[in-house]
Amino acid sequence: MRRLEQRILLFSVFFLSLCGIIYELVLGSLATYLLGNPVQQYSITIGFFLSSMGLGSYLSRFLTRDMLKNFIMIEVALGFVGGLSVLILSYLFSFSATYYMLHIFFLIVIGTLVGLEIPIITRVLKRYGSLKDILSNVLSLDYIGGLAGSLLFPLLLFPFLGRMLTSVIIGALNILVAIVIIIKIDYENRRKTDLLIPMAVFILLLGMAASSDRINTILQKRLYYDDIVFSKRSRHQEIVMTRNDADFRLYLDGSLQFSSVDEYRYHEMLVFPSLAIHKSANKRVLVLGGGDGLAVREILKCRDVAAVTLVELDPAMIDLAKKNSSLRVLNGDSLDDPRVSVVVGDAYAYLVGNRKKYDVIIADFPDPHDETISKLYTVEFYMLLRRSLGRGGVFVTQSTSPLFAREAFWCIHHTMKKVFGSVTAYHVYVPSFGDWGFNMASEGAPLAAPVGGPAPGLKYYTAETFRESLHFPMDSSATLTDINTFNKPVLYSYYLKGWKYYTEM
Repeated sequence: MRRLEQRILLFSVFFLSLCGIIYELVLGSLATYLLGNPVQQYSITIGFFLSSMGLGSYLSRFLTRDMLKNFIMIEVALGFVGGLSVLILSYLFSFSATYYMLHIFFLIVIGTLVGLEIPIITRVLKRYGSLKDILSNVLSLDYIGGLAGSLLFPLLLFPFLGRMLTSVIIGALNILVAIVIIIKIDYENRRKTDLLIPMAVFILLLGMAASSDRINTILQKRLYYDDIVFSKRSRHQEIVMTRNDADFRLYLDGSLQFSSVDEYRYHEMLVFPSLAIHKSANKRVLVLGGGDGLAVREILKCRDVAAVTLVELDPAMIDLAKKNSSLRVLNGDSLDDPRVSVVVGDAYAYLVGNRKKYDVIIADFPDPHDETISKLYTVEFYMLLRRSLGRGGVFVTQSTSPLFAREAFWCIHHTMKKVFGSVTAYHVYVPSFGDWGFNMASEGAPLAAPVGGPAPGLKYYTAETFRESLHFPMDSSATLTDINTFNKPVLYSYYLKGWKYYTEM
C-alpha cells in the first residue's frame, strides 16, 4: 500500500510540472496575441512566474501541519485560478489597464501556487524513503513533466484546442490530481466532505470545457463589433470573418486584413504599379502571403501575366479562400485560375530553395508587429528575394502606415535600399486602415513612373493616382532610422512605438 501511495505521489509530480509550464506558456501566448511584441511579453511572463515560484517555495516553510491536506487545497486553488485565467483575461481585455494588472496578478498567484507544490510534496514523500532518493525522483519527474508540457502546448494543445480550452483542461487536471490523492491516500484529519469542493470545481471546469465554443463566441463578440460569420483556430493563427451589411472583414490574430468596402484601393496600389513598370509580356509573378486571393485577383486582370505563384504559410487560409462563398465572390475564384499555382509553405524557406526567376514579386505580409514577422522585412530576407528576381525585375511590399508608424515605414524603405539599387516609396488612403504605404524596388536605375491607362475593371489605380501617391506630407515624410537585420530586429520596436501612440488616443 505504501508503495502504491509513493507511486501516486511521484506521478503527481510529473503532472504538476506539466500543468505549471503550460500555465506559463498559455499566459505568455495570450499576452502576445492581445498586445504583440512576443519578446517583451514572454520575458515579463517568465520573469514574474519564476520569481513567484521562488516566493511560493519560501512560503512553504510556514506550512508545518497537515502537509498532504495543504497540498490538496493548493491543487484545488491552482486548478480553479489557472483554469479560469484565460477566460477572465480575455473578457477584460477591452479595459487595457485592468488587463495588464490582472495579467501580472494571475502570474503571481499561479506562480506562487506552483512554487508551493514541489517543497510540500517532497516533505510528504520523506515518509516513504531516504531524502536522497526522494529528491532525485522528484526533480527527475519535475524536469520530465516540464519537457512534456513544453512540447504538448505548441504541438497539440494550442493548435487544436486554443488557449481557453487548454487552460480549462489543465485546471481540471490539477483538480484530478487532488481527487486521486483524496481517494487513494490516507492522511491526517481526513473528512468525508474533503471531496466536495474538488468535485464541484472539477465539474465546473468540465462544464466550461463542454461549452467552450459558446464561451469563445461571447469573448469574440467583445473583440469584434460586427457579426462573426466564421471563426477558426488554425495551426498558425486565429481566423475570424465578420459582416455588417455589405461590409465583409477578415481578421488574423485580431488584426484587420481587409474590409470588402475599400480593399480594392489597397490591392490595386499594391499590385499595379509594379506590373505597369515591368514592360515585358508573359510576366511571371510571385506573391508571398496574400492567401485570401485578393492580390492574385488584381494580378489576373493584366493580360500580359502568364503565370502566378502564390506562397501562403497557412493551408487553412487557402482552404477558406477557395471554399468560403463570401470570400470566393470577393476574390473572383482567383486561386482556381489555371494560371495560378499555390504553394503552401513558409516564404523564407521557399526563397531559399527557389531557382526560378520572376519578373515581379509582391509581398503581402502582415504588419511587422513582432520579431517573427519582422524577419520578412530584413536585409537578409531582401537579399534572398533579390536572387529570385529576373533581369529588370520589380519587387513591392506593403510597408504599414507612414503616418501612424512613420519610423517603421521608413525603416523598411532604408532596409530595402541596402539591397536594391532603386527604392520608391508611395502611399494611399484606405478608409479602413488610414494612410497606408508601400515600397517598390529594383536592381537598376530609379524606377520610372508608370504611364498609360489602367487595366480593365479597376476602381482606383491610374498612372496619375500613382504619381500623386509619391508625395509625402511633412508628418509622414522620410526620417532617419536604423536598418532592420536578423541580428538587430529594430523594425517591430519602431512599429509598436508608432501604433501605441494612436491606439492610446
